[in-house]
Amino acid sequence: MKQSATRIFSVLILVLVGALIALWIKPDGSLRNTIWSPPAPVFPELAAADPLPPATKAVDVNLFVATLERPLFSPSRRPPPPPPPPKTAEESEPPVDPLANIHVFGLYGGGDSPTGMLASVDGKVRRVSVNEVLGGWKLKTIEDRNAIFDKNGEERKLLLVTAKPAPPPKAAVAAAPNAGGAAGAPAVPPPGSVTNESADERRQRVEEQQRERMKRRNEARIRAGAQPITQ
Repeated sequence: MKQSATRIFSVLILVLVGALIALWIKPDGSLRNTIWSPPAPVFPELAAADPLPPATKAVDVNLFVATLERPLFSPSRRPPPPPPPPKTAEESEPPVDPLANIHVFGLYGGGDSPTGMLASVDGKVRRVSVNEVLGGWKLKTIEDRNAIFDKNGEERKLLLVTAKPAPPPKAAVAAAPNAGGAAGAPAVPPPGSVTNESADERRQRVEEQQRERMKRRNEARIRAGAQPITQ
């Protein structure tokens, strides 16, 4: 049985090989269909074709309003606040007061009607006459110890800076009446007498007076815009 089945399969294989040879090889021994014949060209029908592509439909932006109002990647699901408007040059820089650095030291002209003032303007002492303009402010008039400036109907007053007068020095030693001296002559203590105030107390009192005078002078200089004296 096995040998008969093997013979049958061998015969079938030989038949198939012969059929393939008959399809590939001609009777004269040449190969079949070895020359390719190109097909006839097919030309497109341009007259029937639309030269322009179909117009695309515009996307409706309103469909994305919900996404814009509630952003997906925002923790609060709220749109960011709009940026603040840019500041102008006037808003970015605060206005400078031209009268802030003016200190009035004195007046000149008539006694009852002065015609100008002596003032420190931006650190420089100069004369300012009536009707003169400083930083847009005009010196309108001077009344008593006030310099009145005017700008578009607005008035401002600058007070004259004056230093406090120094108090009179205290008597160092109380004068004792001199019975034997002439009338009106100062009493002179006799030699070897001891006064009521010692030398250390007098020196301490003089130093305190000097410090008090220096303090008052520095207060007046600071109000006038000048540097205080250290010594």
